[in-house]
Order: sequence, then structure tokens, then C-alpha cells
Amino acid sequence: MLRILRRLSLCLFGRGGGQHHWSRRPHRFGSVEIAYIYAIFAAGWLIALVLCSPHVFAARVTTTGITPVQAELIADVNARLLKVGAIVYARVTVDWRGTDCFLRDGAILEAHVLSVSPYRENGKSSEVDLAFTRAQCGASKLGAFDLMLAAIAAPPRNSDLGIITAPLPLSTAGAGGLAALKTMQLSGNINLQLDTPVYQFPVSPRMQMGDVSGIRGLNLSVGTGLENSSALVSRGRDVSLEKHTLLLLVPAQGTFPRMNAHPGGGQPTSTEATGGVKVPESPALQPVDDLDVCVPPQCNVALPPGNVSDGLRPAASISIRDLGYAPRPQKELESFDHDEVLTFLSRRELLVTFNPHILVRRHTLGRSGYTVRVIRAALVDTETHRVTRTADWELPDNREFLWPLADGRVLVHVGSELRVYGEGLNVMNRIPLDGPLAFVRVTPDGSFAAVGVIHEGHTAELHAELTQSLHHDPEEDVDVMVLNRNFEPIAKSNARSGFMPPTLLNEGQAKLLAQPKMHYRVSMLTWDNQASTLARFNSSCTPELSSFAPDLIFLVSCDKRTQVREFRVLHLNGKLSLKGGSNPDDYGFAVKGSPDGGAFVVKIVQSSSPVALGEPVKAADLSSQELGVYRATDGKRLLDVRVSSPSSSRDGYALAPDSSQLAVLTREQISIYSVAKD
Repeated sequence: MLRILRRLSLCLFGRGGGQHHWSRRPHRFGSVEIAYIYAIFAAGWLIALVLCSPHVFAARVTTTGITPVQAELIADVNARLLKVGAIVYARVTVDWRGTDCFLRDGAILEAHVLSVSPYRENGKSSEVDLAFTRAQCGASKLGAFDLMLAAIAAPPRNSDLGIITAPLPLSTAGAGGLAALKTMQLSGNINLQLDTPVYQFPVSPRMQMGDVSGIRGLNLSVGTGLENSSALVSRGRDVSLEKHTLLLLVPAQGTFPRMNAHPGGGQPTSTEATGGVKVPESPALQPVDDLDVCVPPQCNVALPPGNVSDGLRPAASISIRDLGYAPRPQKELESFDHDEVLTFLSRRELLVTFNPHILVRRHTLGRSGYTVRVIRAALVDTETHRVTRTADWELPDNREFLWPLADGRVLVHVGSELRVYGEGLNVMNRIPLDGPLAFVRVTPDGSFAAVGVIHEGHTAELHAELTQSLHHDPEEDVDVMVLNRNFEPIAKSNARSGFMPPTLLNEGQAKLLAQPKMHYRVSMLTWDNQASTLARFNSSCTPELSSFAPDLIFLVSCDKRTQVREFRVLHLNGKLSLKGGSNPDDYGFAVKGSPDGGAFVVKIVQSSSPVALGEPVKAADLSSQELGVYRATDGKRLLDVRVSSPSSSRDGYALAPDSSQLAVLTREQISIYSVAKD
């Protein structure tokens, strides 16, 4: 009996715990002790049967194993910065269902620091005792649910570390290309799985309680900390865990869920036995940058600041002060804002939208939230300079609110809906929103649009707690809809708000993936699931990826050596069409294509002094902006414009539908320039 109990202790608490609680010296048990031992034996034997299998903590287990909770840390953890009573949050990465609790993918787990010992020079180790006591069991609020941290692993280091841009539901059966989405619409198959990247626990056939994978010097003792918590011990350094560190946890009470038996009674296959988690492969080779050198005539280099003509006179200028346009040069910016947008609805109709900064009466706008700002829209005739129509739109956020469409239309976020406006600023369609808008992305030809709506997964109290702990808003679930040209839903799925909005092309989606040592990869996934790599590159900042007409990719990154911003325009085969930037005074870049696909314009805004990445700047410090118009077919430069007092908005410029005019907004007026065809 003693031998069995000792083995049980070794299994449940590790060798350190077993040697501490069980002595090799002979001992004579009294009747009370024997009764106590039998009580422990009866309670612990069933636990040992399920917890001490070497296959238990692999994500795929045998038919007799339990299913652990898979989760990841949502912020860094460092013993030097922790105090007793501090809260550590984790996020469930795979749906988990027990008899007492259902944890969906994305549910929050809460742990408390019961003890913390930073590393000292006169000490030998650092220790943090964690007890997971609350979880979102099928509800938006946290409830009592005890979990025991049983194993831990470092975030993946090989190959792609994660998809930065939000993926879309592209898995379709039947016809390929754009026909695949049309097939989905006809068949009504709109409940598709999203290819959402999830870090999952690395599988080991001999995995046991207390295993630590990929984190040097860290030991995990299960149940040996204060109040039976799990103790993280690091020798010679502070206990330190990165964001996305992987966790396996088991419920401390209640009935354990079990995996379904393999059909036919035989052993599961390698895929079935591990529950869909891929065994990590050998580390990938170091990525090699393969963006080609920009050599004319296949590629053009944008002229640096100061080399363009400053004396180009506009064909016309329009003052919009009388409409209430009042820029705020003293406001601080960390990036371009979305307060001003210029869009041509036709060759003569210029839609001017801006924030007049009027006093806003806060009231509910439905499920999207409350009024945050008002955008004034004015339709201006570029020949007579007459305003033919105006409107005020209430918005519940400060995000992007207008997206150009084909055929002289625009998509606008107003209140709790999306509206399609056409010529004359007439409403052509309405799409209701069931929550706050996360993003809208449209293919360059306007065939499809992806709309993301935030689904609040936390109570207001939990949201505030997470924001305070993370120092930024927590990730939320995002419901994604794919709409056709008529704005009818043809596919839907889910994503997370932490991803960048998807980059849509006429043929599919371009995805940005992070790799080790500041390397990145741009991949292409067509509508019929054909994948390819377009480019590999490095960047000292998180890159930005977008698309524009006629069907090109715009990539903004930072030079790894100088940390200065730069941009590239890529074709679908990954070849360069244009590159520029790499000047310390460059504040930001933007791009737009003409509706007819004949030309595109790149905007480069300079500041009066170098701006470090992430540092705020006043709008008044934006000294000038250059706008270069290029022919889409061969990248030939058609027009160079440089103006002072630039707008702080990303979209304060526009090309006419036939590429014949360029409208530019400054803090004083709108200037319209003629664009030569040759």
C-alpha cells in the first residue's frame, strides 16, 4: 500500500514533492492513520488513473485519457514586476467542454499570484506560485472554476509565428476562383470555418505532469505551491514568460471530459490520436529576403523629398471654410487619422467629408454604441464650385468610415449601419450592423467585401480589468461576413480584433505572417485555396499591408538597420512596381487607385523634424506632402505635386474616375490638378 501511495505522490506532485512527503524509513501505522491512508487512496486512485498516463497532456490523447484545457498567456509575466495578489490572464485557444463548464475558444482564465520571489544574487532561484481560480464558463463574466496548471511550453519559434492579417473563410468546394464564391451563394453554404491561426501545445508521446517545453531553466511543480497551486521555479534568473506562452490545465474538481473512442475499437491514427494538433517539425531555415531590387523600367523609385517641382499650380482651388471645415493643427497624432476623406463620385462630383469638430450630443446609435463624432458630407461640383448636397453623419468611433466602390458608389459607416451612396449622394443600399464595426475591406474591382463586427465577449467590469492589466483594450471576437457586389452575405465566420483587417485582391487574399528575428512573409491564398508566397522581407516595425485598384499590393515596413519607414508596390507575382521612402523626415505613406484602374497615387507626408516610430507628433509639425501619380500598367510617373500644410488624414486626396484629375486637401483649401495621360 505504501509503495502504491508513494508512486501516486510521485505522479501527482513530481519527484521533488514525492521525496518531501514520503520517507524511506519504516513506519508503523495506527488505525486512524490506516483509515486516513485508505481515504487518500480511494480519492486519489481514480485521479491517478487519468492524470498519470504519459499521453494525458498531449492535445491528442488515447481513448482513456482526459482532455486538458489549452490556453495561452495574453501578456508577459515576469517575477520582477509581480506582487502577491496580482492577476494573470490567459486565453483558451481550443473549445473545451466539461460537465461543469464550457470554455469556448477565446474564453478568459484568471490566475492569482499567491507567492512571488524575484531572483537575488545571494539566492539560487526565483519562484512564482499561480492558482487559476476563475474562468468564463459559457458566460461573459468570470465565475469560480479551479484549474491546475499542469504543463507549459514556449510560443512556437519555427516557421511562421502567426498570421497578422485576419484570414477569411476561403475553404470552398466545387468551382475555383471567383466562381467558388458564386457557387457558395447559390448553394447557401455560408457557414464556413475560418482559417484562424492558433498556437497549440506541442505534442510529446511521453508528456507528464510538470513538463516544460522550450523554456530553458524553468521548472513546473504541480500542486507544490501555496494552497496546492503550481509553482514556477527558475534557477539563476527571474521567472519570465512571454506573451503567447502555451499552457495546459486540468480541472481541480468535477468530472473530467474524455475523448471519444476511436471507431471500430482500434487505436486512433496519428492525426486522430492527437486531436488535430500538429507535431512540431524541425526548425525551418532562416528566411531569405526575396524582394527584388527595384530596377527601371520594370520598377520605379519614388523621388526623395525636395526633388519635385514646388511651383505646380492647380487647375482650380476650392475653399470649404464656409462649410464648417476647421482643422485642428495642435492635436497630437500617432498615425494618420480618419477625419477627412475626398472621393470622386463622378468626374464633376467630388464628395468632401470632414469632422467639423462641433459639440456632439452623446446618445445611443443602437448596438454600435454611442455618438463619438459627427462627419459632415458635402457634394461639390468641381466645375461650378457649387455645393449640391450636404449631410451630417453620426459615428460611434474614430475609425475609418468611408470606402470607395466601383461605378461611382461609396460605402459609408453611419450609426449602426453601412450605407451605399451613389451619384447625387443618394442612398442605394443599407446593411444593418449587429455591433461595433471592426473593419471593412473591399476587393479592388468591388466584387466582394469583408465586414467585421465586434462581438463583445466580456462584461464591462471584466473589460475594464483586462484593459488595466494589459494597458490596452483586450482582444474581442469579430464576426466576419463576406458580401457580394449586391451586398448579399455569401460567407461568414469569426476572427479576433487583434488581427489587422484582411487584404483583399480580385483573386483572393494576401496575408502577412510573422517569422523569427523580425522577418515577415507575404503569402497569397486564392479564392479556391491555392497558396503561394509572394515575398519575404525583414522589418524593424510591424508592417502594414493593403490593396488598391487595379489589383496591386501596398506594403509599408521599416528598414531593419536605420528603422526608417519605406514602402513598396507589388504585383500579384511579388514583383516590385514601385518603392520609396527611407527618409527620417517621412511621417507616413498612403495609396489610392483610380476607379478605372488606369493610375494610382502615392502620398508621402513629411514632418518638420525626424519622428521616431511610435512617438506622437502634432498635426502642425506635418510640414509638407508629396503626391506622385503613376500609370498602373507600367508605373510611369504622370504627375508630381508637393504642397505645404498637409491634412493629417490618411485619405485627404482622390483621383477622378478617369484618372484625369487629382484633388488634394490641405489645411486651407482643396486644390485640383490636371493629370496628363502621357
